[in-house]
Amino acid sequence: MKLPEFGVKRPAATAMLFLAVLVLGIICFFKLGLDLTPEIEPTQVTVMTTWQGASCEDVETKVTRVLEKSLGSVSNLDEIRSSTSEGRSIITCTFTWGTNIDEASNDIRARLDRTKQALPEDVDDPLILKFDSASMPVMVIGVTAKESIEKLYDIIDDEVFQPLQRIEGVGSVDAFGGLQRQINVTLSRQRLAGYGLTLSDIEAAIASENKTLPAGNLKIGIIEYTIRVVGEYVDAEQIREIPLLQKDGAIIRLKDVAEISDSFKEITQYVETMGRDGMIMIVQKRTGANTVAVCEAVRNELKRLETIVPRDIQFFIVNDSSTFITQSIANVRDSVYWGGLLVVLVCYLFLRNLRTSLVIVVTIPFSLIIALCYMYFMGWTINIISLSALAIAIGMVVDNAIVVLENITTQVSRGVKVREASMFAASEVGLSLAASTATTICVFLPLVFVQGATGILFRQLGGLVTATLLASLACALMLTPMLSSKLLKTLPRTKKEKEEAARRRSPGQKLYAYSERIFLAVENFYGRFLGVCLRHRSLVIIVATAVVGISIMTLPFVGTEFTPDQDTGEMTIRFQLPVSTRAELTAATSRKIVALAYAKEQELLQQKGKSVAPDENGEPRASAIRFNNWRAGRASSGWGGRGSHIGMLSMKFLPLEERPYGTAELGDLILSELRTWPELARVYLDTSNRLMSHIMGGSNEKPIVVRILGYDLEVTHGIANRIRDLALDIPGVRDPIVTFDSGNREIVINIDRDAAAVLGVNVNNIVSSIRTLFYGNEASQFREGEDEYQIFVRLGEEERRDVSDLVNSEITVNGNRIRLDSFATISEELGPVTINRTGQERVIYLNIDVYERSLGEVAIDLKKAIADNIILPPGISIDYAGQIKEQGKSFRELTLMLVLGIILVYMVMAAQFESYMAPFIVMFSIPFAFSGAFFALALTGKTLNIMSFIGLIMLVGTVVNNAIVLIDYINILLARDYSVLQAITMAGRQRLRPVMMTTLTTIFGMLPMAMSNSTGSELWSPLSIAIIGGLSISTLVTLVLIPILYSLVAKPSKNAVTAA
Repeated sequence: MKLPEFGVKRPAATAMLFLAVLVLGIICFFKLGLDLTPEIEPTQVTVMTTWQGASCEDVETKVTRVLEKSLGSVSNLDEIRSSTSEGRSIITCTFTWGTNIDEASNDIRARLDRTKQALPEDVDDPLILKFDSASMPVMVIGVTAKESIEKLYDIIDDEVFQPLQRIEGVGSVDAFGGLQRQINVTLSRQRLAGYGLTLSDIEAAIASENKTLPAGNLKIGIIEYTIRVVGEYVDAEQIREIPLLQKDGAIIRLKDVAEISDSFKEITQYVETMGRDGMIMIVQKRTGANTVAVCEAVRNELKRLETIVPRDIQFFIVNDSSTFITQSIANVRDSVYWGGLLVVLVCYLFLRNLRTSLVIVVTIPFSLIIALCYMYFMGWTINIISLSALAIAIGMVVDNAIVVLENITTQVSRGVKVREASMFAASEVGLSLAASTATTICVFLPLVFVQGATGILFRQLGGLVTATLLASLACALMLTPMLSSKLLKTLPRTKKEKEEAARRRSPGQKLYAYSERIFLAVENFYGRFLGVCLRHRSLVIIVATAVVGISIMTLPFVGTEFTPDQDTGEMTIRFQLPVSTRAELTAATSRKIVALAYAKEQELLQQKGKSVAPDENGEPRASAIRFNNWRAGRASSGWGGRGSHIGMLSMKFLPLEERPYGTAELGDLILSELRTWPELARVYLDTSNRLMSHIMGGSNEKPIVVRILGYDLEVTHGIANRIRDLALDIPGVRDPIVTFDSGNREIVINIDRDAAAVLGVNVNNIVSSIRTLFYGNEASQFREGEDEYQIFVRLGEEERRDVSDLVNSEITVNGNRIRLDSFATISEELGPVTINRTGQERVIYLNIDVYERSLGEVAIDLKKAIADNIILPPGISIDYAGQIKEQGKSFRELTLMLVLGIILVYMVMAAQFESYMAPFIVMFSIPFAFSGAFFALALTGKTLNIMSFIGLIMLVGTVVNNAIVLIDYINILLARDYSVLQAITMAGRQRLRPVMMTTLTTIFGMLPMAMSNSTGSELWSPLSIAIIGGLSISTLVTLVLIPILYSLVAKPSKNAVTAA
């Protein structure tokens, strides 16, 4: 039994089947998670190694290069990069897509275990960090306090950290800033010398007086007691009384040679939120956890915690990833709703009958419900890509039902009973429907060959469109015939029945009859126009060729880029003062930048003559900046800067709908002013692009990254600066930054090993003594309850201010004090702050941002300028990274996919028509679809990016559908012995209405997406614009050019199909 027959003959079974699908779909819908994009897990593993106090070049030579050599032969390694700075080495291994990251991590761990023995003894064990999407912060929380500022760190650590970490889905919570308690033992060089004490004496005394150990057992009678000697410090005052030695009958205590204070660690980083001192907390989710659910749970927990912590402590959510996600999802969802409504209106406009319109409209929810079931069982989330797929499909799912219904109504109008027409009309077009659906679906098959993030994104889009269209085909062949058999009425056939029906016509039926005459007039006009075109084929072909030629001329006006920039309502400003600038000055500069941001915003509002939208209560708002926070100086954790001269400012804005300017627009004004500040050595400005953050593995790479490779950093630095000067003259270039500093001031101690050997001093003794004096050393720990605090020993600040303090340092050997200048010289040098490497070779990066011009255009001009003006010396090479590299890779793969899609579409049509020529004629729709897409992109100012590119690929499978239906009916008429001209004109008139309906439903279904300018619309609008433009032009070609071309090869015989 065929599907239409089953649907009509078993209406109850059909209804129950689709209702079961509806119930299942509703359950699946409520179980689906929300996220911005499909889960993209870049295959990266980072190896972080710390060597405290070591210079940048020492770490590179003795740590980074050793580890790179070992890791360079790991299986499936795509790229190895490293960044070496003072005391730290970070090596990032990027593997080919599809590599099992756990196996790769195990391979790296095994190689590190074998390499550890080749590293310096005091180097910390390398840490292996696997990157995934959970590594990116989902929420940044600012914490401020007034009276509780000194205890803020402990309060957050004791009362906030644990509750947040217990939340389901939270992976970790990190924090920086705040005052951390520490017992400081500040030594006096003179007092130590006066009592004949050494640094090791002080450290040993502190450690030996702070022990609690079990001392065995004591058996008394039937009881066995455990002996425990309690010797740990109970309070900080006990540390002051530690005995060091006896001299002249008096006990010399620690307080006699040092100042002991229960204070805080030295402040190396300053943090402010909304102009108040405080801390920053970073929340990360677990792998696989839902971002929106985690952020909502954290917000609720913060509300509860506000009632527990002291009243002066406030929490500010500086960045909440779920906000942009929910706003974007809501906007796409609204586009889907509006698109569905427009599709319903288009159907009613053409059908002008509630019953027939209902037959078509029911297809939409059932097709989408089946797609939701498919999403759930595939483990996907509701995200931008999946909703975009549904928004695209919402206008396409009715196409099959429209063709079926049109054929049913045609047969009913010829006198066939509704029940029989519902079965046989659907069966008659079933093969062509399957073929047209197959052509749309098959363009997604080559996605299996697309690697990387692009493949992950579009496999989900293709999978959903495929599932939705297959569902719509099932609905068209089962549900539509069943509903038609119940809702449509048999037309009056006898003269008496027609006269009776004419007397009883309602106003609606009269309107239907009037509008039907209009539609028939349009169809007749089209038939006559088609006849004229058939008599002037050459002219039509010339005009069509001209259209393609004009579209090619528009290509220079369509720029290219990887992904559209998104206004997420966030801005990050990173800046650097001259190297070695103190953190206090960096903090003062941060405050000035905050003030500048607010001032420039007011200037921009005055220029536009607009104001910020009022708040929820209708009260006016002066600024669209919701929150700001900054941090300046060297951080102790991985989330901060690595120098006292580095600062970072973050701002969160109101949604795009509530402010009259874009973040990039304001950022350009701020940046223009900051460039004039002489105290700034560098300044970076980013407006977040979340899709790029996912695709690029969470890195902050600029759109264009020029890599200059070579060992001699002076030579490569000079070349980088020359390229930077060239880039400044290229329109659209913003912020060309050379990421290299050679100005890190170092005081170098050069040891005369012969002199040291004579004096009995070894290098280890020298290093440990100088390190304790000037960096400090943890002698022991002070325990209070469950908390532990460092007891930190070093010289007082007044004895660490000058080079002479270093020269006067003494090393104790066998009770003898030997001055440092007895066996060493001291010099001041400049060393690199950071040394970057890629492919085990030194590299300098030139990062370039793009503004008000497409990425592709800027990249072409830059490459040409470099080729014309830069001559590379031997051993120096240049390549490109960043978004431009990913764009080239993705465009090559998508081009291959486009070609394969065209071939597959041809093969499907050839199989349907049993002809090689007929599908070739149909394929002429494709170049005109591309022409329309390029026209639309050029007119709207959009670029060719991976989203609009996938629109071109979808057009290949979509635009041929109307031609398939048209030619299939022409072949049927030819088989009935109609002449070629008669068959073409008759088929054109007969298929005009369904062709226009299917085209307009698809166009209007995507129109809200194309016209949207709300949050997140930058991502999906190029895709919908490309499809709308392509469909519009290709439909005209289908209605005029395709029939003309087919008339050249068709023959008026029963074998016309084969002959074609």
